[in-house]
Amino acid sequence: MSADEATATFAERVLESQDQELRRLVAAGLAPLPLPELLAVQVELACDDDEEVAQIAHSSLAGIDPRIVALTVGEGPPDKVIRYFAAESKHPVIVESILRLRQVPRDLLGEMARSLDADAQELLLLRQDAIVEEPSILDALAENGQLSSYARRRIAEYREHLLPRERRPDDEADTEVIGDDEVDEIEAAKIRAEFETVGSGDEKDHIDDLSRASEMRIRTLPVGVRVRLARGATPVLRRILIRDQNPTVALAIMQFSPISESEVERIALSRVVVDDVLTLIGSSKTWCRRYSVVYSLCQNPRTPVNIGIRLMPRLSARDLLHLSRNRNVPEAVRSRALRLYRIKVR
Repeated sequence: MSADEATATFAERVLESQDQELRRLVAAGLAPLPLPELLAVQVELACDDDEEVAQIAHSSLAGIDPRIVALTVGEGPPDKVIRYFAAESKHPVIVESILRLRQVPRDLLGEMARSLDADAQELLLLRQDAIVEEPSILDALAENGQLSSYARRRIAEYREHLLPRERRPDDEADTEVIGDDEVDEIEAAKIRAEFETVGSGDEKDHIDDLSRASEMRIRTLPVGVRVRLARGATPVLRRILIRDQNPTVALAIMQFSPISESEVERIALSRVVVDDVLTLIGSSKTWCRRYSVVYSLCQNPRTPVNIGIRLMPRLSARDLLHLSRNRNVPEAVRSRALRLYRIKVR
């Protein structure tokens, strides 16, 4: 029997056991199980009909370090575990971990949206993938009594540009008149086709000329069309759209295009992208595994200060010293870099 099978068997025995002492011990977290499996069993026991066992499990789960819970949630535990901590814990570290989880149930995001604070609202609004799948998340967020002005503005933008438009009742299915929307879509299709013909071996000057000519045409398209143009965009087209000053368009490139690590590094250093893009990169565990991305964000003057300061401890002493002397970054970043440098060289 493998270790996984043995663990599963033990967990099943606990849940089915009539041995109250064993159930109390496991509810208290005293069991020879890997943490993810132990938490799953404790969550089951927290819902047990036996009030004493349930209370022990609740107390034990409430006493676990939130950072440990967040790490476990980030690994994608069973839905019941995710829902338990979403309901029982309001700790920002745990909430953030749940909001970032790719496979988090969409209906759960809707439930959470009604009570999130301003910072968590911003995190939720970065989940364009979930919002597109379940637009009711925006409706739930709009009902939040603590809704920030930023979130209110983004909800309006998403409803107008990110979500599919409902067909108006007076639209005729068989009309031969081409409306403005169809003209825009035709123009977008032409632009996409032009960029798809550009291969990696083409001359740089030709690519630059094409980019400059098409960029002006792209800027005239409505935001919703630019968002759809971002889906599956080619590298050259991504380079244009990532500089779009509308956050919805720029974020669509990051979330709906096959973007490479080298592109992320270049974007992290860019001073022309909107802050929302830098925030998304700095909040991504996947992209921030790459040291060069972290360093690029820290030395980018446009990176929000809180993101730069949070990532800074990962820098080497040499890069911290360089950052402390960089007059382009905010004073708060420079002073923090100098303090960390002095700590590391002691």
